[in-house]
Amino acid sequence: MIKKFLKYWAPLYLYAGIIFYISSIPKPLPQISIPYFDKFLHVIEYAVFGILAARAFKNSSRDVLRRNFKILAILAAVAYGASDEFHQLFVSARAGDVFDITADIVGGTIGALYYGRYYPL
Repeated sequence: MIKKFLKYWAPLYLYAGIIFYISSIPKPLPQISIPYFDKFLHVIEYAVFGILAARAFKNSSRDVLRRNFKILAILAAVAYGASDEFHQLFVSARAGDVFDITADIVGGTIGALYYGRYYPL
């Protein structure tokens, strides 16, 4: 059981912690003048989150989690993306942004569906 947790769930929790840490930094990146570059980064960041969440749910010992792994991974990305934006409201020089949440949802969905396509039940 602990081996399965370390293999499938720990990477997701570690990655979520990295996202939280980066969100705590007032200005994590230098100003980049490419339009919507930050949204692109959100999509990539949450695509990885979606893959890790889908992988964890798909390899769960509970049948209901395994059968619904893509939906659960997308919902986890939505919830974590929204909570991340809320967290940023309390970080100086950062702000919560609805468009960032939208990019998080798109990325999480892409990641979960990608994982489901190449690693189906």
